[in-house]
Amino acid sequence: MRTLSIVRAAAALAAAAALAGCISPVRTAQDNALSVSDRRALAVAVADGWSDTAALAAKRLIEQYGAPDEVRSDRLIWVDKAPWLRVAVHDVRPPIIEDEDLGAVEETIRLPLAPAQAADATAIDGRVTYDAATGQLTARADREELNFLRLNLADDVVEGRRTIEDARREYARELTLEQSGKSSPDMHGLRFPYMPEGL
Repeated sequence: MRTLSIVRAAAALAAAAALAGCISPVRTAQDNALSVSDRRALAVAVADGWSDTAALAAKRLIEQYGAPDEVRSDRLIWVDKAPWLRVAVHDVRPPIIEDEDLGAVEETIRLPLAPAQAADATAIDGRVTYDAATGQLTARADREELNFLRLNLADDVVEGRRTIEDARREYARELTLEQSGKSSPDMHGLRFPYMPEGL
């Protein structure tokens, strides 16, 4: 009963927040009143009010990583889910163009880069960003597999194994291969060393 009332309250709060344009927290991990199962139920209820793309991404991440550490009306956040420092899924609304990657899933690693390396890593397609102050590299896509692919290709460019243009071509080639049922290792994990948090 308690979970059902939390879920109903979350759905009402999410709807009200969406109408008001509010992005304040719905609940966070610091709210000791919520068990892990309640936080998971709350996250699912919030995501149910999102766009189809964002809701699907959220539910996949909940299945993979469990209850988020933070639940907001417009995003769910997980912390320290290796290899990621942070995983966030955002409620993004689709544009008129169908099947466009909206960038609902944002995943971050710590990887200190020199300014020239950071410029190369972020030049492929604008979905990879770098925060020089924290040494964090972030990729955005609608699926985790595409974030792995983007970061692996960014590392290839940084290390001089590919040009920026070659990385763009390889990204398109990998997507075509995936559509034909073939799987690339570049979409299933990072193949370069990164720094865990705290080092």
